[in-house]
Amino acid sequence: MIDCSPRLRRKSSPRRSDPPALIFGAGVTGLAVLRALGRSGVPSYSAGPDRSLVGRSRWYRELPGEDLDETSDGERLAAYLRALPFERTVLFPCSDQWALAVASLPDDVAASHAVTVAALDVLRSLIDKELFSQVCAEYDVPAPRVLPTTDLDAIEADALQSWLLKPKHSQLFTARFGVKAVQVENRAQATEFLETATDAGLELLLQEFVPGPPTSHVFLDGYVDRSGVMRACLARRRLRMHPQALGNSTLSVTIRLDEVAGALDSLRRLLEGLGYVGVFDAEFKHDPRDGLFKILEVNARPWWQIALADASGLDICAMAYRDALGEPLPQSGEYRIGQTWVHPVPDLQAWWTLRAHGDRPGGVPLRVWLGGTNAVFSWDDPKPAAEDLVRAGERLLGRLLRR
Repeated sequence: MIDCSPRLRRKSSPRRSDPPALIFGAGVTGLAVLRALGRSGVPSYSAGPDRSLVGRSRWYRELPGEDLDETSDGERLAAYLRALPFERTVLFPCSDQWALAVASLPDDVAASHAVTVAALDVLRSLIDKELFSQVCAEYDVPAPRVLPTTDLDAIEADALQSWLLKPKHSQLFTARFGVKAVQVENRAQATEFLETATDAGLELLLQEFVPGPPTSHVFLDGYVDRSGVMRACLARRRLRMHPQALGNSTLSVTIRLDEVAGALDSLRRLLEGLGYVGVFDAEFKHDPRDGLFKILEVNARPWWQIALADASGLDICAMAYRDALGEPLPQSGEYRIGQTWVHPVPDLQAWWTLRAHGDRPGGVPLRVWLGGTNAVFSWDDPKPAAEDLVRAGERLLGRLLRR
């Protein structure tokens, strides 16, 4: 049963016997999880060779032994965990690949290293966009139409721009092309891009494009415990994104759940039908053609904006940690409406692009940055932001020198 009714929030207190959390993944997501657990008093270690941002945090601890590159192989991760000097840990994977590895650990290793993600078959049905389309249809969840790329020639020329080329697996595609999908412009462009993606070992699908601005995107973020109860559920709206066409949110704001009641009903059906457990971040887009919220994807692991939940009053990371250990959870409370989250460097790019077109949703960047949750800067943990600014300056200088 999923219950989204608000409750009074009580934050749990740390104990000396708490096992450490192991955070697999760096960048903005890894930093957000590290900060949330650190503020809750949970001893945490960051795994993997990528120490971008997390390595500068006041809560950063490096795992002993050799680094393990990102992997989806549960046996490789199991061998790594067996070599660590911990009797018990809680695992927080911060990417799809890490999540698949954690979910596929052998039983003997999973018994000592508690997981915070759903079962492997559930993860696969959410990560693989072809399977995702099938489970959405099974549980009557409105979603964009999906077709195999072999149907490209059957689409009328004047309808081609209503379709996207989207990967079956987003993480590898985004790492290669820097966007979540590519909009079809014409048949020649689509055919050429399909060949490029195939050469890179990526499988694509055709997905119907839902029209509308960035503000048509809404998200439901939260946590479902091991008994199937939704302990936290927060709604937010995208205000800006970068790249403009098909990028990621750079500025978001929390909104009331009743503003997205249709999306919440759909998500209930999907998660209950799958028997979902763990943290979730579900993206919807309001379709002006039929008035429905169409589900685009579900991140079944921590995401960029997870810090917004904690800042708004819902301590999702602490919930996942305690639940993984089989402990009773404190009741979650109401979250604050109008709380913003920003990723400053890409948001400045997004704001500048919109400004050039006379559009200014979300307000002036500096005012927003100082008044909300920041993906990299925090008063109690400022060093990651300093590193991010240095790297942004280096990238800008590099572009200027190449001109």
